[in-house]
Amino acid sequence: MNVGFRAWDANGTLIFDLSYRLARIIDSRKLDGTGGSLVDDRLTQGGWVAFQPDFSCGDGYLSGGVIVPQFSISGNVLSWSYAAKNSAQYDIYQTGTLFYGAS
Repeated sequence: MNVGFRAWDANGTLIFDLSYRLARIIDSRKLDGTGGSLVDDRLTQGGWVAFQPDFSCGDGYLSGGVIVPQFSISGNVLSWSYAAKNSAQYDIYQTGTLFYGAS
């Protein structure tokens, strides 16, 4: 007999049980257009990132480029960086909120 938490949809189809792997949000951080990193031992459990921009690419900046952050996870270190601007006058760095977590 199976024991644990299970959930079904309205049609009776199993949509979740304890054999599923769920992701959890550990924290969030506001990114201001500069690179950086953080250390969190929970990332070694299988880390992930999601980025929510403060504005849509191109909003008000149609004559330049929007440079988005690039993310990497190595062990317990989450790093982000931005490529160099091609045009100091027109290119902008995308700001926003970084969400990170573990599975």
